[in-house]
Amino acid sequence: MAVFSVHFDGPITIDHRVPIRVLAKTYEHMQRAIDRAYLIELHGEVWKHARLKANQYRETDFIAEYPREGGIVLDAVRQGAGAVVDRIASSIRPVFEAATQQAVEQQASMAVQLGQRRDYVEGMKENTLTYEQVAANPPPNWANAYSNRSVIKEIDQLVAQVTPNQLQGSTVDITLNGDVSHLPFGFTAQIARRFHIISSQRELGAPMIVTAQIRSLDRGNRYVKPSAKIENLGTNREVSLHIPRREDFDELHPFHNGEAVRLYVCPIIEALGFDVHGGDLFYLAVV
Repeated sequence: MAVFSVHFDGPITIDHRVPIRVLAKTYEHMQRAIDRAYLIELHGEVWKHARLKANQYRETDFIAEYPREGGIVLDAVRQGAGAVVDRIASSIRPVFEAATQQAVEQQASMAVQLGQRRDYVEGMKENTLTYEQVAANPPPNWANAYSNRSVIKEIDQLVAQVTPNQLQGSTVDITLNGDVSHLPFGFTAQIARRFHIISSQRELGAPMIVTAQIRSLDRGNRYVKPSAKIENLGTNREVSLHIPRREDFDELHPFHNGEAVRLYVCPIIEALGFDVHGGDLFYLAVV
């Protein structure tokens, strides 16, 4: 029997109970983590916006047990789902272990990374790798890390419930027993905050050239940066293109004409992963 168990303790609990909001959010993110882990086990990886098909919902239905005392313990079980629960454990373990350290490594700001990437393409010009070259030989960790992130982001939102200052002293332990039993993942507020920082890290990958058609182009406003939707002609898939400045929007605008245009872009790496088929890109310049 595969078991996914969440144990809250401290001020977040009231006489071995929790508010409906906490209960609902916990079960929601438990189920979403199960869904993502199931898709990873089924396909080996998860692409952006991947969803369960109608006939797959019954394969991911865990049964909620009655809550147990001890703070409050919320269990969900399913026969034959050991591999799915083990996948959840293996996805979150590296981030959890990093979050238990005393400090989180700071990344260079996106502005600094952007400057470095633009200097690179200025020097390399059309010797920069194309999207097709990168897709044919992507970094080996991209697909696995991106898939893991789809599980991690659900766990992140679950454990974040113990971080508000008014709930200081609250804890949440996640116990996962699949085909093997895993040591509990114990989150204090501090560990949960570090877990969030690590799981939400974004960085710019190495520049590449993508051949695309600009499908939509948004100038943005004083609060929202410009953005675009482009069709990557190497995959015939539409992806989001992040545009850092209004000047970059002006540079792109003449090419919003239905014609193919070659662009210098960077993949946006999230938690060390990237969906090479449909991940978001960051605009650098027109080739």
